Amino acid sequence: MLLRTRLAQGTGMRLFNNYRRRDAGRPLRERLRYQAGMVLAFRSELQSKRPDLVHVKTSSGINFYQNSLYVHAARLARLPVLIQLHCGKFEAFYRSSPAPLKAWIRYTLTRARRVAVLSRYWKERLSALAPGTRLVVIPNGLEPEELERLAGPHDRRPGRVLFMGTGEAWLNREKGLEDLLAVLPRMAADYPSVTWVLAGLESPEEVEGWWRERGLPRPAKDRVLCRSVVSGEERLRLLRDSTLLVLPSYFENMPNLVLEAMAAGLAVVATRVGALPEMLAEDGGGFLFPAGDQAGLEGALRRALDEGDGLARRGRRNRETVERHHTMAVVERGLEDVYRDIARQDRTGTRPAGEVVAARSGESRAGAP
Repeated sequence: MLLRTRLAQGTGMRLFNNYRRRDAGRPLRERLRYQAGMVLAFRSELQSKRPDLVHVKTSSGINFYQNSLYVHAARLARLPVLIQLHCGKFEAFYRSSPAPLKAWIRYTLTRARRVAVLSRYWKERLSALAPGTRLVVIPNGLEPEELERLAGPHDRRPGRVLFMGTGEAWLNREKGLEDLLAVLPRMAADYPSVTWVLAGLESPEEVEGWWRERGLPRPAKDRVLCRSVVSGEERLRLLRDSTLLVLPSYFENMPNLVLEAMAAGLAVVATRVGALPEMLAEDGGGFLFPAGDQAGLEGALRRALDEGDGLARRGRRNRETVERHHTMAVVERGLEDVYRDIARQDRTGTRPAGEVVAARSGESRAGAP
């Protein structure tokens, strides 16, 4: 996405692309050989086309360790590095790591010229985990075309609640799907005019089995609609036609799904994790509750559904919040300020860095941050 922006064109940004499709059956030796080869290729790239700074996007787990090799390769080449962290589970990853790996994580973060995080919450958490890290907040943002499509023609249906999963059962559990399923029979019975759309399920049939195994009544099929993964226009339509998004997630950073829902004018019921409290305020666009608290989830849903026309006001507030604080223009300005700040430390004068290399590693899609 970033490579298409004015900032990328103005800085001569280029991508070091080391993408390959994930394969869980790939032998460890082959994975190590691949990473070593890519790091050597990266060093060669830095030597032949020396940039002014290196921008590395990363998350947690093996992805962070892989990316740390690129960070230190750039530092050995005496180039400043900006790390951009996009992961709602980074603190859990750090705390579950053994002491030597914790030390490596801290060492990597504190050696970067800047570490960009998505919210004030994550700035505070990273400051505590790795003192001395030079942190800056740069939020997620939506492109103008996304904002336009999400505000497009809609058939807003009062009392339509949307859950949007990932299509993978284990990730949907982390998104709080089972907490939602636990309270749905009562909610459906008490709010007969509300329709619940559960999209992004790995197997819609498994939801039926989940209720059956626990002896819970299955709400009427015309009241709880189960869908597999949705994309494109169908996904947009679900966002535009709903009134309330529910995200009872256990881990989040600054989820694009919530930004999209806010841009579509939805109110949101969500957990107090990651950046969600900053994106949604109790008196603004959201209803918040602690992660894992099924009673809290049910209470938040009841408060939202009892509000009637107030949900539309919250939706408008959310749309305004995205337009002010979560556009790609905001992201570009934030990154440009960081690039300029780094350039001031490495050059005389105040012009921005002339060339930026954006790198991201791991067996997942590698693109611009």
